[in-house]
Amino acid sequence: MRIDELKKIIESLCPLDLQENWDNSGFQIRFDNLPVKRVLVAMEITDAVIDEALLCKAEVIITHHPLIFGNLRCVDGNDVTGNYIQRLIKHNISVYSSHTPFDKCEDGNNDYLAKLLHLCQIQKMESDETGICRVGFVDGECTIAEYIEQISSWMKIDKTYMSFTGCLDSEVSKVGLCTGSGAEFIDIADKENCDLFITGDVKYHSAQTAKALGLNVLDIGHYGSEKIFVENMASYLKKNTDLEIIESKQDLNPFVKL
Repeated sequence: MRIDELKKIIESLCPLDLQENWDNSGFQIRFDNLPVKRVLVAMEITDAVIDEALLCKAEVIITHHPLIFGNLRCVDGNDVTGNYIQRLIKHNISVYSSHTPFDKCEDGNNDYLAKLLHLCQIQKMESDETGICRVGFVDGECTIAEYIEQISSWMKIDKTYMSFTGCLDSEVSKVGLCTGSGAEFIDIADKENCDLFITGDVKYHSAQTAKALGLNVLDIGHYGSEKIFVENMASYLKKNTDLEIIESKQDLNPFVKL
Protein backbone atom coordinates (compact mmCIF):
# COMPACT_ATOMS: atom_id res chain seq x y z
CA MET A 1 0.00 0.00 0.00
CA ARG A 2 1.15 3.54 -0.76
CA ILE A 3 1.15 6.05 2.04
CA ASP A 4 -1.50 8.21 0.35
CA GLU A 5 -3.91 5.26 0.44
CA LEU A 6 -3.31 4.82 4.16
CA LYS A 7 -3.91 8.55 4.68
CA LYS A 8 -7.26 8.36 2.86
CA ILE A 9 -8.38 5.39 4.96
CA ILE A 10 -7.52 7.17 8.22
CA GLU A 11 -9.14 10.42 7.17
CA SER A 12 -12.32 8.74 5.99
CA LEU A 13 -12.89 8.09 9.72
CA CYS A 14 -11.34 11.24 11.20
CA PRO A 15 -10.88 13.98 8.55
CA LEU A 16 -8.35 16.70 9.24
CA ASP A 17 -10.96 19.45 8.90
CA LEU A 18 -12.30 18.30 12.30
CA GLN A 19 -9.17 19.41 14.10
CA GLU A 20 -9.01 22.41 16.42
CA ASN A 21 -7.06 25.41 15.10
CA TRP A 22 -4.31 24.89 17.70
CA ASP A 23 -3.82 21.24 16.76
CA ASN A 24 -1.24 19.70 14.40
CA SER A 25 -2.79 16.46 13.23
CA GLY A 26 -1.71 14.80 9.99
CA PHE A 27 1.73 13.82 8.80
CA GLN A 28 4.59 14.72 11.09
CA ILE A 29 7.17 12.89 8.95
CA ARG A 30 6.41 11.48 5.52
CA PHE A 31 8.25 9.23 3.07
CA ASP A 32 6.23 9.02 -0.15
CA ASN A 33 8.51 6.68 -2.06
CA LEU A 34 8.36 3.73 0.34
CA PRO A 35 5.60 1.08 0.32
CA VAL A 36 3.78 0.45 3.58
CA LYS A 37 3.45 -3.10 4.89
CA ARG A 38 3.51 -2.69 8.66
CA VAL A 39 2.00 0.02 10.86
CA LEU A 40 2.64 0.53 14.56
CA VAL A 41 -0.15 2.28 16.49
CA ALA A 42 0.95 4.15 19.64
CA MET A 43 -0.25 6.93 21.90
CA GLU A 44 2.76 9.10 21.08
CA ILE A 45 6.38 9.02 20.03
CA THR A 46 9.03 8.11 22.60
CA ASP A 47 12.39 6.40 22.28
CA ALA A 48 10.77 3.15 23.44
CA VAL A 49 8.10 3.44 20.73
CA ILE A 50 10.74 4.10 18.07
CA ASP A 51 12.68 1.03 19.31
CA GLU A 52 9.45 -0.95 19.04
CA ALA A 53 8.90 0.25 15.46
CA LEU A 54 12.43 -0.75 14.50
CA LEU A 55 11.99 -4.19 16.09
CA CYS A 56 8.77 -4.92 14.21
CA LYS A 57 10.06 -3.20 11.02
CA ALA A 58 7.14 -0.76 10.79
CA GLU A 59 7.32 1.80 8.00
CA VAL A 60 4.69 4.03 9.65
CA ILE A 61 3.77 4.93 13.22
CA ILE A 62 0.27 6.28 13.81
CA THR A 63 -0.09 8.25 17.03
CA HIS A 64 -2.75 10.18 18.88
CA HIS A 65 -0.51 12.96 20.20
CA PRO A 66 1.31 14.92 17.47
CA LEU A 67 5.09 14.66 17.48
CA ILE A 68 5.47 18.27 16.34
CA PHE A 69 3.53 20.86 18.33
CA GLY A 70 3.86 24.62 18.25
CA ASN A 71 6.58 26.42 16.30
CA LEU A 72 9.46 24.07 15.59
CA ARG A 73 12.37 26.37 14.72
CA CYS A 74 15.21 23.86 14.75
CA VAL A 75 15.62 20.07 14.65
CA ASP A 76 18.26 19.74 17.37
CA GLY A 77 19.47 16.27 18.32
CA ASN A 78 20.08 17.53 21.87
CA ASP A 79 16.38 18.34 22.21
CA VAL A 80 13.90 15.54 23.03
CA THR A 81 11.64 16.15 20.01
CA GLY A 82 14.59 16.88 17.73
CA ASN A 83 16.22 13.59 18.71
CA TYR A 84 13.01 11.68 17.95
CA ILE A 85 12.72 13.35 14.53
CA GLN A 86 16.33 12.57 13.64
CA ARG A 87 15.97 8.91 14.67
CA LEU A 88 12.76 8.49 12.68
CA ILE A 89 14.19 10.12 9.55
CA LYS A 90 17.39 8.07 9.83
CA HIS A 91 15.29 4.88 9.69
CA ASN A 92 12.79 6.11 7.06
CA ILE A 93 9.80 5.87 9.41
CA SER A 94 6.77 8.04 8.61
CA VAL A 95 4.59 9.39 11.42
CA TYR A 96 0.92 10.33 11.16
CA SER A 97 -1.03 11.78 14.11
CA SER A 98 -4.78 11.99 14.63
CA HIS A 99 -5.42 14.10 17.71
CA THR A 100 -8.57 16.23 17.97
CA PRO A 101 -10.06 14.70 14.78
CA PHE A 102 -10.04 11.31 16.53
CA ASP A 103 -11.42 12.88 19.71
CA LYS A 104 -14.41 14.25 17.79
CA CYS A 105 -15.22 11.67 15.14
CA GLU A 106 -17.90 9.01 15.42
CA ASP A 107 -16.44 5.90 17.13
CA GLY A 108 -13.32 7.88 18.05
CA ASN A 109 -11.82 8.29 21.52
CA ASN A 110 -14.84 9.81 23.28
CA ASP A 111 -17.45 7.48 21.80
CA TYR A 112 -15.18 4.54 22.55
CA LEU A 113 -14.62 5.62 26.16
CA ALA A 114 -18.37 6.08 26.66
CA LYS A 115 -18.94 2.50 25.48
CA LEU A 116 -16.17 1.15 27.73
CA LEU A 117 -17.90 2.91 30.64
CA HIS A 118 -21.08 0.99 29.76
CA LEU A 119 -23.08 4.16 29.11
CA CYS A 120 -26.40 4.14 27.27
CA GLN A 121 -27.97 6.77 24.97
CA ILE A 122 -24.54 8.19 24.11
CA GLN A 123 -24.57 11.51 22.27
CA LYS A 124 -22.60 14.72 21.87
CA MET A 125 -23.06 17.36 24.55
CA GLU A 126 -25.46 19.91 23.12
CA SER A 127 -23.67 22.86 24.73
CA ASP A 128 -20.21 21.80 23.54
CA GLU A 129 -19.49 23.66 20.30
CA THR A 130 -16.23 21.77 19.71
CA GLY A 131 -18.01 18.43 19.33
CA ILE A 132 -15.53 16.66 21.59
CA CYS A 133 -17.52 15.90 24.75
CA ARG A 134 -20.03 13.07 25.08
CA VAL A 135 -22.86 12.40 27.49
CA GLY A 136 -24.67 9.18 28.37
CA PHE A 137 -26.51 7.35 31.11
CA VAL A 138 -25.36 4.66 33.51
CA ASP A 139 -26.96 1.28 32.86
CA GLY A 140 -28.57 0.60 36.24
CA GLU A 141 -28.48 2.25 39.65
CA CYS A 142 -25.33 2.89 41.67
CA THR A 143 -23.49 5.49 43.69
CA ILE A 144 -20.52 7.37 42.32
CA ALA A 145 -18.24 5.38 44.66
CA GLU A 146 -19.57 2.11 43.22
CA TYR A 147 -19.26 3.42 39.66
CA ILE A 148 -15.64 4.45 40.23
CA GLU A 149 -14.86 0.90 41.34
CA GLN A 150 -16.33 -0.35 38.06
CA ILE A 151 -14.42 2.24 36.03
CA SER A 152 -11.16 1.17 37.68
CA SER A 153 -11.86 -2.43 36.65
CA TRP A 154 -13.14 -1.73 33.13
CA MET A 155 -10.35 0.72 32.26
CA LYS A 156 -7.59 -1.12 34.17
CA ILE A 157 -6.68 2.09 35.99
CA ASP A 158 -5.52 1.84 39.59
CA LYS A 159 -7.53 4.23 41.75
CA THR A 160 -4.30 5.73 43.08
CA TYR A 161 -3.99 7.40 39.67
CA MET A 162 -7.44 8.98 40.00
CA SER A 163 -8.63 12.18 41.68
CA PHE A 164 -12.19 13.09 42.64
CA THR A 165 -14.11 16.09 43.86
CA GLY A 166 -17.74 15.92 44.97
CA CYS A 167 -19.93 13.49 46.90
CA LEU A 168 -19.05 9.81 46.55
CA ASP A 169 -22.35 8.72 48.08
CA SER A 170 -24.56 10.49 45.53
CA GLU A 171 -26.43 8.49 42.90
CA VAL A 172 -25.09 8.65 39.35
CA SER A 173 -27.21 8.53 36.22
CA LYS A 174 -26.14 11.14 33.67
CA VAL A 175 -22.40 11.12 32.89
CA GLY A 176 -20.42 13.60 30.79
CA LEU A 177 -16.92 12.86 29.56
CA CYS A 178 -13.95 14.24 27.65
CA THR A 179 -10.81 12.21 27.05
CA GLY A 180 -7.45 13.86 27.65
CA SER A 181 -7.50 17.30 29.23
CA GLY A 182 -11.12 18.43 29.56
CA ALA A 183 -11.34 20.66 32.63
CA GLU A 184 -12.36 23.55 30.37
CA PHE A 185 -15.70 21.78 29.86
CA ILE A 186 -16.66 21.67 33.56
CA ASP A 187 -19.08 24.60 33.18
CA ILE A 188 -20.69 22.92 30.15
CA ALA A 189 -21.06 19.62 32.01
CA ASP A 190 -22.77 21.53 34.81
CA LYS A 191 -25.17 23.20 32.35
CA GLU A 192 -25.96 19.75 30.93
CA ASN A 193 -26.98 18.65 34.45
CA CYS A 194 -24.45 15.82 34.57
CA ASP A 195 -24.26 13.87 37.81
CA LEU A 196 -20.61 13.13 37.05
CA PHE A 197 -18.01 14.50 34.62
CA ILE A 198 -15.06 12.27 33.71
CA THR A 199 -11.85 13.63 32.19
CA GLY A 200 -8.11 14.05 32.89
CA ASP A 201 -5.64 16.78 33.91
CA VAL A 202 -7.96 18.55 36.35
CA LYS A 203 -6.00 21.26 38.17
CA TYR A 204 -6.64 22.78 41.59
CA HIS A 205 -8.64 25.82 40.50
CA SER A 206 -10.80 23.77 38.12
CA ALA A 207 -11.56 21.34 40.94
CA GLN A 208 -12.51 24.27 43.17
CA THR A 209 -14.87 25.55 40.45
CA ALA A 210 -16.50 22.12 40.16
CA LYS A 211 -16.88 21.92 43.93
CA ALA A 212 -18.52 25.37 44.04
CA LEU A 213 -20.91 24.34 41.27
CA GLY A 214 -21.78 21.12 43.08
CA LEU A 215 -20.55 19.05 40.12
CA ASN A 216 -18.93 15.68 40.76
CA VAL A 217 -15.71 15.37 38.72
CA LEU A 218 -13.54 12.29 38.30
CA ASP A 219 -10.02 12.71 36.91
CA ILE A 220 -8.83 9.35 35.53
CA GLY A 221 -5.65 10.86 34.14
CA HIS A 222 -4.70 12.09 30.69
CA TYR A 223 -3.04 8.80 29.85
CA GLY A 224 -5.77 6.76 31.53
CA SER A 225 -8.48 8.32 29.41
CA GLU A 226 -6.58 8.22 26.10
CA LYS A 227 -4.60 4.97 26.14
CA ILE A 228 -7.67 3.43 24.44
CA PHE A 229 -6.57 5.14 21.21
CA VAL A 230 -4.19 2.26 20.45
CA GLU A 231 -6.75 -0.56 20.49
CA ASN A 232 -9.44 1.60 18.87
CA MET A 233 -7.39 2.91 15.93
CA ALA A 234 -5.71 -0.48 15.44
CA SER A 235 -9.11 -2.20 15.28
CA TYR A 236 -10.30 0.25 12.63
CA LEU A 237 -7.17 -0.23 10.49
CA LYS A 238 -7.33 -4.03 10.78
CA LYS A 239 -10.87 -3.95 9.42
CA ASN A 240 -10.13 -1.52 6.59
CA THR A 241 -6.65 -2.42 5.33
CA ASP A 242 -4.66 -5.54 4.50
CA LEU A 243 -1.62 -4.18 6.34
CA GLU A 244 0.03 -5.76 9.35
CA ILE A 245 -1.24 -3.59 12.20
CA ILE A 246 0.75 -3.76 15.42
CA GLU A 247 -0.49 -2.35 18.73
CA SER A 248 2.22 -0.75 20.82
CA LYS A 249 2.89 -2.58 24.07
CA GLN A 250 4.53 0.43 25.73
CA ASP A 251 3.03 1.75 28.96
CA LEU A 252 3.56 5.47 28.40
CA ASN A 253 2.12 6.65 31.70
CA PRO A 254 4.86 9.00 33.00
CA PHE A 255 3.59 8.76 36.58
CA VAL A 256 4.39 5.99 39.07
CA LYS A 257 2.63 4.89 42.25
CA LEU A 258 4.31 6.06 45.45
